[in-house]
Amino acid sequence: MKKFLRLSALVMILLTGCASQKQELNIAEEDLPYGATMRSNKTSYTVPMTYDRRFVNESQVKAVADYLGAVQNNDPDLFASAALPLYMNYQIQEVYHYEDTANLVDVLHSGIASQTGEDFQFDMILITDYSQANNGGLKAMTDLLSNLDSQFSDSVQGAWEFTLEWELSYDNGQKNGMTEDQHLYLFQIEDQYYCCM
Repeated sequence: MKKFLRLSALVMILLTGCASQKQELNIAEEDLPYGATMRSNKTSYTVPMTYDRRFVNESQVKAVADYLGAVQNNDPDLFASAALPLYMNYQIQEVYHYEDTANLVDVLHSGIASQTGEDFQFDMILITDYSQANNGGLKAMTDLLSNLDSQFSDSVQGAWEFTLEWELSYDNGQKNGMTEDQHLYLFQIEDQYYCCM
């Protein structure tokens, strides 16, 4: 009898599953969570980018791509245009005690290149998640910046925390795989987007 009940239950589950597979699932695109409609773009930005176009706009993607592209290419001018000036100057003067942006970018570039002793390129950068909630890392970064400049919060039009993954390859042909859970903070000030990590 127990075998019969189990078999009957299994048949009912299978029939229910088959019936439910025939039903169409209609979910509006705007109701889908972040990541459901990812777009990859390998040519329009300084580095290849993948992001969900419903939540992240092209100007934001460009800022992230320019920031990380500047690190990849060891380009202090591009870095200075994409980095949040207040935080960049804090890193140069207070954290590392460097003379200029070129020193900072060289250290950021070398930090990644030193993993194999070879130069590198980003094969893909994925914005895997985002948040506008002023808590966690975004709150800590905003508090630090407000301590550096008491007028900072008044100038901010928007703030986001992006969670990134990136895939690297080195000049020696070695692939690094995916580096996960890198956090980048994006601030909109005077209609421009600026990054800091």
